[in-house]
Amino acid sequence: MMHRLIGKEKIYLYFLLLFVLLSIHNINWVNNFNNFFKIKKIAINKNIDEDLYKDISLYLDNLQNLSIFSIDSDKIQKKLNEFNLLSYFEIKKEYPSSIRINLKETKIIAYYFEDNKKMFIGENGKKITKVKLIDDDLPIIIGQVNIKKFLDFKNKLINAGFDFNDINKFYSYRSNRWDISYKNKIIIKLPSDELDNSLRILKNIIEKSNLRDVKVIDLRIKKRIIVS
Repeated sequence: MMHRLIGKEKIYLYFLLLFVLLSIHNINWVNNFNNFFKIKKIAINKNIDEDLYKDISLYLDNLQNLSIFSIDSDKIQKKLNEFNLLSYFEIKKEYPSSIRINLKETKIIAYYFEDNKKMFIGENGKKITKVKLIDDDLPIIIGQVNIKKFLDFKNKLINAGFDFNDINKFYSYRSNRWDISYKNKIIIKLPSDELDNSLRILKNIIEKSNLRDVKVIDLRIKKRIIVS
């Protein structure tokens, strides 16, 4: 009876040792697996300002050594959206342990003043407070600024055949109307209604008329063109 009991104890001991050995092996395997998929490289393809690049890199450094499976691309996109100077970004996971991010900076297209502070408008439709290098020929917007309406107006001008760079001032009115100062210092007063048609008429006037002594072209009254 005693010999049988000792035999069972040995069997239990063998099972215990085997369990311990397998557990150690499993822990090592899990650790190796986790290490294999930890972020070791974040590659950034950039066409952006160096200071902006540093700010973004500082945020992305927090992703180092995290599991690639735990990286939420939507959260990264949400964070990158906070950088108003970015016009485009693309995030790619490259298994097992890399992330590639493509970045592109927006083009600054105009500026205005808000509470005596100079504000810039990006082609991406965002308000930008800080710009390191800026084109001195940027047009200014005077009056109440609605960025979406300004971009819509800009697109209408381009669609009508105007060169956006030929305009140095935009005057915005509460009545949803625009005046523009053309490159040769002609003030053009546009109506709030039927803007597309007025822009076509204006383009025709500019191309076919001698505007040497013209200071104002007024298209606000329907079916009338006032030149002075």
